[in-house]
Amino acid sequence: MKTAEIVTSHNVVIQYEMAPIISRVVASILDFIIVIFYFILINILFASVLSVQVAYDDFNNVSVLFLYIMLLPGFFYSFLSEALLGGQTLGKMALGIRVLNVSGDNATIGDLFLRWIFRIIDIIATIGALGLIVALSNEKSQRLGDLVANTIQIKLKPSKEFSIVDILNIKSSKDYVTTYPNVTQMSDQDMLLIKNAMDRLKKNPNDAHKSLVREIADKTAEKLGLSETPEKKITFLKTALQDYIVLTRS
Repeated sequence: MKTAEIVTSHNVVIQYEMAPIISRVVASILDFIIVIFYFILINILFASVLSVQVAYDDFNNVSVLFLYIMLLPGFFYSFLSEALLGGQTLGKMALGIRVLNVSGDNATIGDLFLRWIFRIIDIIATIGALGLIVALSNEKSQRLGDLVANTIQIKLKPSKEFSIVDILNIKSSKDYVTTYPNVTQMSDQDMLLIKNAMDRLKKNPNDAHKSLVREIADKTAEKLGLSETPEKKITFLKTALQDYIVLTRS
C-alpha cells in the first residue's frame, strides 16, 4: 500500500493512500467502454435522425462536420469528466479514485488538461505500457501525465480505518481516576483523530508526524482549558483518550 503525506497551507499533515494500479486500470477500462458506447450511440442517433442508410463517404460535408462535432465530447471525455466531477470520471467514481494536486488541493483545470494531453503518450500511443511503467517506478504511482501536471490519484476510502470500536478496546479500569474531566466535551471524531495521529507516529516516527502530534496536543489542551500543553505530549494525549473512554462508557 503506497501512501503520500501532504503538508497543507495550515501545516497540517494529511496522509493519502495512493489508488492501486489495478483499480486505476479497471477504472480506465470502464471509461473506455463508456466512450465507445457514446460513439456508437451518437452514430446510431445521427443516422436515425437524418434517415441515412448510406456509407459515410456519401455524406455531404456539413453532415460529416456535424457528426464530428457530436463526437467531440467523447474525445474529451476524460478531461471534461474530471473537470466537472471534481477530479473523477465515471470509472474513477465506481472505483473510489480521485485526482488531486500534489499539494492536497483540488486539481485545477490547467492540471487536468495537462495530464489529459499526456494520455496520448501514456495510454493511447503505448496502449498504457508507458503509463504503467512510470507509475510503478515512483513512490506516488504517478504516470507521466501526473508527474508533469503535479497530480496524484488517491483512494477515497482507505484500506485501514479506525472506528470507535478501536477506541473502546483501550484498556480501562473501574477504579480509574480521571485527570481531565472536561474531556467529555470533545467528540468521538476528536478522539479518533488523536488515536490515528499517535498510531501514525508509532508506525513512522518522522518529523511530519511528530509535528502533527504536537499540534493536536496543543489543540486538545486548549479545548480542555489548560493554561499550557503538558511537556509529555504522547502521555498527555493517551491520558485524555483514556479519560474520554472511561467517562463516556460509564
